[in-house]
Amino acid sequence: MDEEATHPTESEAEQEPHAHEKMRELSDPRELRALAHPVRMQLYEVLALHESLTATQASKLVGGSPSSVAYHLRTLAKYGYVEESNDGTGRERPWRLAEVGFSFSEESTDPEAKAAAQALSRQLFKRWLQRREEYKRNRDRYPQEVRKATGDWNSVLIGTLEEFRELQEGFYKLTDKFYDRIKNPELRPEGSRIFELQLFTHIIDTSSYVLADEDGDEGAAHQEEN
Repeated sequence: MDEEATHPTESEAEQEPHAHEKMRELSDPRELRALAHPVRMQLYEVLALHESLTATQASKLVGGSPSSVAYHLRTLAKYGYVEESNDGTGRERPWRLAEVGFSFSEESTDPEAKAAAQALSRQLFKRWLQRREEYKRNRDRYPQEVRKATGDWNSVLIGTLEEFRELQEGFYKLTDKFYDRIKNPELRPEGSRIFELQLFTHIIDTSSYVLADEDGDEGAAHQEEN
């Protein structure tokens, strides 16, 4: 008997979790500290671009000796970031990402976990900016069509929290289709290039924009109603 392919209805598709919601959530301070190491973070990054790498291959990309890189790969494996791909032995044993992506919060009530999360956040932000600056230094090496597809964008948005959540939801929907291509190169369309989209959001502290009244008192624009 032939099996029939089933397709989700529109309502079921809407309920399907976004890629970022399926990512591993980090909360253990040891997990967070393991990835905050600069070399281990670079290893995680290069494994996101290659289906698998041996310690020897990875050492050529991130620097260091194959033995030191193998140690860092084992540390990443200990905390579930990478895994062996069951081919080869010793330093010629390939490694691959165990899962694509992760999430964590800096709002933990555990001081140790909060400090570890903040350290990882700072390291990630540093790496993002390093890659951005590297691209800008070497921008002229790329074809014009690539340069036109990249650039800086900034916008001040004035709205409610609900509207901002709607914007986030739309962003997640647009980027979901790219998620599986990281771990499965066969899904990448012909002619694909590897781009990085960095999205930073924050609320603006408007206290420094408040006008002073004629007497020099701040807050004249925010008079209390009695």
